[in-house]
Amino acid sequence: MLVYRIAKQKYIKDLTGIGAKTVGGRWNPKGVAVLYTSTSAALSVLEVLAHLPVAYFPDDMSVATIEIPDELVSSIDIKELPRDWDKIPPSTGIQHFAMNWISENISVGLKVPSIIVPKEQNLLINPLHPDFDLVKLIEIGPFSFDTRLLK
Repeated sequence: MLVYRIAKQKYIKDLTGIGAKTVGGRWNPKGVAVLYTSTSAALSVLEVLAHLPVAYFPDDMSVATIEIPDELVSSIDIKELPRDWDKIPPSTGIQHFAMNWISENISVGLKVPSIIVPKEQNLLINPLHPDFDLVKLIEIGPFSFDTRLLK
């Protein structure tokens, strides 16, 4: 499957999950590496915009297309998640939920629902999984946000 990631140009080739490890995220506590991607480029745009400060308009962005073999991806049903999975800020319960997947090396990728559009999915990638070397960076291109999105 193909997934997408939007990041600053200087970080776009970095698939180590160091950013999420440094600050933590919805699905990972601080100190645990996870690479956050989306199953569509459009959802990737929304996910980035949801985390940007209002006054910030990045102009040095890129979009990466990443390939991960389908057989290395697992998914969870939204009904299996803790009730507060979509709480803002995230609860530690959802981080613990995802830590089981990470620590047990269940799969390289895990499809999870997006809070922004719960019928759409993001894909978490575990860069420490033994099969991570099968994840391939396919394409990188420049990306700029349509200014109408930030009015």
